[in-house]
Amino acid sequence: MKFHFYKETTKTIAEVAGEQILKLNQSLAKLARSHCYSEALQLFTQILSSQSVRPDHYTLSAAVTACANSRDVVFGTQLHAHAIRTGLKAYPHVANTLLSLYAKAEDLNSVKLVFDEIENPDVYSWTTLLSACTKLGHVDYASKLFDTMPEKRNVAIWNAMITGCAENGCEEVAIGLFGEMHRMGVMHDNYSFASVLSSSALEGLGFGRQKCFGGI
Repeated sequence: MKFHFYKETTKTIAEVAGEQILKLNQSLAKLARSHCYSEALQLFTQILSSQSVRPDHYTLSAAVTACANSRDVVFGTQLHAHAIRTGLKAYPHVANTLLSLYAKAEDLNSVKLVFDEIENPDVYSWTTLLSACTKLGHVDYASKLFDTMPEKRNVAIWNAMITGCAENGCEEVAIGLFGEMHRMGVMHDNYSFASVLSSSALEGLGFGRQKCFGGI
């Protein structure tokens, strides 16, 4: 694949390369959004092998996203190694896409390892970790993590726990979390309301009596 640079002679090589990788990143992200994951990864491989441009953190993040959505863990782990080798893993959005990769692959150990290496986990980091834990049935562990969180003012974090509890048969706990969320001044959204509404319906029908976390 040939990358055609702009012809303006007033631009430095670095400026031209910067514009080139920006356009390639846009093409890569567009392919990933269009579910053309194979084509996206082919483009990343071509960028990586090019002598004229160098993939940056946006390039890598888009490629990891393509791997996560296509469940291509083999390619994804190679990208993980590349992120470590090049130092690009230090970028929060790269680390978060790696979290998503392993979460979708249901590899909780790798999710934990990536999360533990994030210096300042953001809302997406925490939500992905909690959702991965509850999806794989580790509600007790997710609850312990939730209790250690320094900040719980974002509704997405509560949604991860409420939905995770509801989906694992812990309806009473989900309803309790919904009430606690409101007591802390965090307003619910459609996702949290739908989860707790489903749990409430099960409670009313007598199907929501299962206890979690050792008898809460």
